[in-house]
Amino acid sequence: MIFPCRKLAYGSTVIIFILGLFLSLLSSALGQQNVWDELNARVDSLYRQGRYAEAVPAAQKLVDFAEEKFGTKAPNVASSLNKLAVLYEEVGNFTDAEPLYRRALEIREQAAGPDNPEVAASLNNLGALYADQGKYEQAQAIYERALAIREKALGADNPDLATSLNNLAVLYDLEGREADALPLYQRALAIREKVLAPDHPEVAKSLMNLAGLYRDARRYEEAEPLYRRLLAIDEKATDENNAGDEQSELASTLDDLGSIYLAEGKYAQAEPIYKRAAALADRNFSKEPLAATIFSDFARLDVAEGHYASAEPLDIRALRILEEDFGSSSSRLAPILGGLSEVFYLQGRYTEATSALQRELAIQEKVLGADDPELASILDNYAAVLLKTNHTAEAAQAEARAKAIRAKATAAASSDPAN
Repeated sequence: MIFPCRKLAYGSTVIIFILGLFLSLLSSALGQQNVWDELNARVDSLYRQGRYAEAVPAAQKLVDFAEEKFGTKAPNVASSLNKLAVLYEEVGNFTDAEPLYRRALEIREQAAGPDNPEVAASLNNLGALYADQGKYEQAQAIYERALAIREKALGADNPDLATSLNNLAVLYDLEGREADALPLYQRALAIREKVLAPDHPEVAKSLMNLAGLYRDARRYEEAEPLYRRLLAIDEKATDENNAGDEQSELASTLDDLGSIYLAEGKYAQAEPIYKRAAALADRNFSKEPLAATIFSDFARLDVAEGHYASAEPLDIRALRILEEDFGSSSSRLAPILGGLSEVFYLQGRYTEATSALQRELAIQEKVLGADDPELASILDNYAAVLLKTNHTAEAAQAEARAKAIRAKATAAASSDPAN
């Protein structure tokens, strides 16, 4: 009887020891997870506040901790690497971001298989990095793979599927493949409208992207209702009397809708829209490029309505902003100078119109080259102004040059590259 009791006692000691060891290990694991969760929350908080430079070392600490405590191939490591890569992107360090995205992708592929939605998430981030760098061919292959994974693994109404559809559509749009982008934009919007609130930020993004495509394709009647819906969302989310990032988003949407009304000839509807956008710019970001865009677009409305004296100070303000931000020879100045030259011309101020056109021409020649087809219309305007000031010989030279540029462009377009 003694031995069995001893055995029982001994056995109880072993059970207690093993249970204690298990609880100790469990406590340690939970402690490690809690520390990782705290570090992770810190990184997320800094990111949401836009404090990216501070978040970078915090994210590096998160990576180091995850690698030490969970192993270099753990899912937590992939998540940490992804966060650090995103932050590197935010501070403009694309070089260091890429290998981190690739490591996170490799970990997820090995852990979950090549067709797992987590792999698609890593592919999406890597594709976005390439797209931001203008590496569209690399981005396209990655985005298409991410979309294929999500099409297969997720439901037809999954928001992540909408993200892949939207991102690939944006890429096609940037590549000039509007016909390929359109159905993807439409599908993304349909999914988001179905599963998200009507005023959700992702719905707003889809509305903006699809409306922009319609606008660029001059399909103004289709763009207008989308911009009006987007404006309603922005108005609901924004207090126009308080400063914040929402102010610039609202002003940008107002400017876009104003441009649609202007293109449709709806000047009476465009005017209050542009006034609101200009007021927001004056109060919140009067020295930023968006303000220059708004002032210049408002000036185009004034020109269309024959209010040349009102257009001039708007164009001059836009020009001053861009000169201060980008320098006196930036290509961003060219369309403003073109608009200002028109304002001077229509007021009979031909000498000032000539100076503005000369600056526009010089900038575009430097950026585009001496024979670019876009120069032809500038030369036409330049010739017209020179004729008004009786500089007939110079006007003839400008006209001849415009004609030669167009002839060269036509010949290049009709040539057979195979022969």
